[in-house]
Amino acid sequence: MQQPLAIFVMMLSLASSVFSQEPKKTDRTCRLVFPEKPSKSPRFVYLYDGKDNHRIYLSAVNFSDVVKLKSGDLTLVIAPEPITDPENIQPAYPKISVPKEIKNFYIFLASDEKNKVMPLQMRMINLNNGEFNLGDTLWCNFTNHSIAAKLGQSKMSVAAKKTTISKGPLPSSGHYKAEFIFQPNSTGEFRRITEQQWWFDASSRYVGFIADRGRRLPGIYFFRDFRSKG
Repeated sequence: MQQPLAIFVMMLSLASSVFSQEPKKTDRTCRLVFPEKPSKSPRFVYLYDGKDNHRIYLSAVNFSDVVKLKSGDLTLVIAPEPITDPENIQPAYPKISVPKEIKNFYIFLASDEKNKVMPLQMRMINLNNGEFNLGDTLWCNFTNHSIAAKLGQSKMSVAAKKTTISKGPLPSSGHYKAEFIFQPNSTGEFRRITEQQWWFDASSRYVGFIADRGRRLPGIYFFRDFRSKG
């Protein structure tokens, strides 16, 4: 009479072992943004993490929804349709490698006209350093120019191809003036890019991207990253 019970216990133990090996969802997250999205770009793409396909709405003015990812080393692939055969992924699909140490990050999307299959390229921006607090702005300068700005009561300067973090422009939420200048050459005077009135929400983080647009002045793209505590 004890044999069926022993077999059941053994099967239950085996099942528990198998399920325990499944990659677990963690608080690891990413968000995507496509600042210079061409009008002909797809509205939706799929971000494949080796197990799940995450449907992403591509917006030129907002971050994507927060994407929750599994732990461990990842290779993220962007595809026009869900990937159902991991062994035969189209080589031309854009991909990035994410080491297990990186827990939270952004993916900056840009057009890649050389890729006729999926004309996108991805850049990962790591948020792991622990210095990016509520009210702060992470600045990513993708240009070959030094950039400086006066942001309300705060100042920012970032060298070419570098990142930096600026503190909140105000002690609490409100409007402030944002003034940007850049150095066209490696030396010499700075020139004005733009002056704008922006809204500051002290309960959010912000990300600013500075990129060449093939025009006389660099482009500045500013995004609010608000996440509810729930």
